[in-house]
Amino acid sequence: MTLNLRKILICFVFFYAMSLNAQQHSNFWEIMSPNGKTHYLYGTIHTDDNRVSNIHNGLINALKLSQIFLMEADEISNPSLLMANDIMYESYLSESEMEKVKYLADFHTMQYEKVIEMKPWLIAVIFDSPRPITPFNLDNLLKTKAIDLGLEVRGIETSEEHFQVLDDLSVQEQMNFLKKVLAKTTEQKESDYEQLLSAYLAQNSDTIIIINEALTSKLIPNEVWLKMKKKLVTDRNILFFDRVSELMRDYRLFIAVGASHLGGDNGLLNQFKKSGYQLKSLPN
Repeated sequence: MTLNLRKILICFVFFYAMSLNAQQHSNFWEIMSPNGKTHYLYGTIHTDDNRVSNIHNGLINALKLSQIFLMEADEISNPSLLMANDIMYESYLSESEMEKVKYLADFHTMQYEKVIEMKPWLIAVIFDSPRPITPFNLDNLLKTKAIDLGLEVRGIETSEEHFQVLDDLSVQEQMNFLKKVLAKTTEQKESDYEQLLSAYLAQNSDTIIIINEALTSKLIPNEVWLKMKKKLVTDRNILFFDRVSELMRDYRLFIAVGASHLGGDNGLLNQFKKSGYQLKSLPN
């Protein structure tokens, strides 16, 4: 995922509904900052599904009017950030679960030997997808188009911040998360995926929030879910807004983040609105 929580981070879309005077049903927004600069915010979904991979003329025109393409995180330069420290998967998983890890590693075109060296929470996120992780997800397609148009590309987070976001979960908590994912059938994963994709295609942030929270909270105990939601959504929304708004003073931005970060009480749209920015929904 930017292996990217941006790339893989399909599952990390957790939030609460927000009320805007502007039209809510959009993943694409024009933002006018108090200093008069125009910026664009696009909520993505981390998949290569051809139902969402079309980069239409409105997006291309917005890219052309921007100076920086801002995605969730810098590209990873240190693969050790993905790795766990001396975790023996065999000590936590049954023989049948280890066989499922082998099967899913192959399904996602990953080396099994590398998989069992990685952080369990990260593997759980990847394996929860019913589609193999590829470099042709919507985020990367947008980034490639931005580069072709000559934009500078930056990450809001460092790769260290991005891939350490859930490291404070205990090994047992991470393994329990992975066990729940391993127990899911292909049909369950596909059903969950279609529910979330349908909400995204409907461009309804309220529905995305409700579905994503319901799907994710089934995989982990409530107390762990609350910790994850704070780390993945609440805290990162604040960090995203602070860093993005600072860059907005000097540059025209095209911001591409997971659609989960748009809605909710402290989602980016609400934070911009409360801080005096003018928001306009755009066709998507």
